[in-house]
Amino acid sequence: MRRYLDEGLPAGVPIAVVANDAIGNFVVATPLLQMLREQLRPSRLDYFGGTRTGELQTPSDLIDWSYPLHGTPVREAAHAILCRTQDEPYGLVVNVEGTAFAKAMTALIAGSDSWVVGPCLAPTGRGDLPVAADLRGELQADPRWIAEDLPGRYPFLDSGFIGEIFCRLAYLRGPIPGYRVPKAEPDHGIPDVLIATAASLPEKLWPWDKWSWVLTRVRERGLSAGLIGAAPSAQREFWTGEDGEERLVGEGLVEDLRGAFSLPQVVGALGRARACLSIDNGVLHLAVAAKTPTVGLYRNGINRLWAPPSQGLTVLVADEGAEVSSIEEDAVWGALENAL
Repeated sequence: MRRYLDEGLPAGVPIAVVANDAIGNFVVATPLLQMLREQLRPSRLDYFGGTRTGELQTPSDLIDWSYPLHGTPVREAAHAILCRTQDEPYGLVVNVEGTAFAKAMTALIAGSDSWVVGPCLAPTGRGDLPVAADLRGELQADPRWIAEDLPGRYPFLDSGFIGEIFCRLAYLRGPIPGYRVPKAEPDHGIPDVLIATAASLPEKLWPWDKWSWVLTRVRERGLSAGLIGAAPSAQREFWTGEDGEERLVGEGLVEDLRGAFSLPQVVGALGRARACLSIDNGVLHLAVAAKTPTVGLYRNGINRLWAPPSQGLTVLVADEGAEVSSIEEDAVWGALENAL
């Protein structure tokens, strides 16, 4: 295997993308998938994601074949990779996930002759494959992707948005396309405002009493609200914030729609809502994909990396050194009113 340095990949070779199976990670990878298809014209584009995003991977028109790499027993995954690559190895493997598991699997997917973009074990397994000896390699190794001056230090970047970073690390040029995810219509009436309060990290959370205050304002406006997200049983395994959600449901401020929809149906539901209010999680990215007016609550600095550039997204950021919980409810309500 060797580092891809924009040598000019021959048209018609297979390409693989490796990614985490957090919902937001899948959505932010869709600009990369679009640009790989349009600019490199692979014979097939395979996606190694995971069990949590399977509902988005399988019906995606950007993907020819997908595999639930994350969430599958390792030996079973390794066998599937070897079977998939036995007859036609990949010409290029793009990994956008930095875990040790993803790096090891990327090396297995790539084999001996593939070009590689992103984190990967060295062919011998002793350490990592060295990064490219150019500015792209410096960006890959840069530990401060949230830095305000990131685009200034890497002139091929127009922004610090992670979706663009993934594309530029693969030497893809031109405007970054918007999100593109599968959509299905829900078989359920949709409230005016959809909220998503759970997250992968506790520092992303906004206090339930502030949610309650804003939702009371929503009700006073004569509007309905619905809570979307994973079913509580799944949320306990992967996310945090269930206690606050149960309080909001118990107060009668939201219709409990957690686990009611498939992920494509969540996109459809968001498209029918008047607005979405969310912390930094996968639902926010699905809302932007659905072009729903959205208010997003972010940690300071993380917004530069994880807030997608969208006219329909209003980003509210905690002060420097402060937590998301410090964002004032009147600021959130004002932004939501403007979005409605």
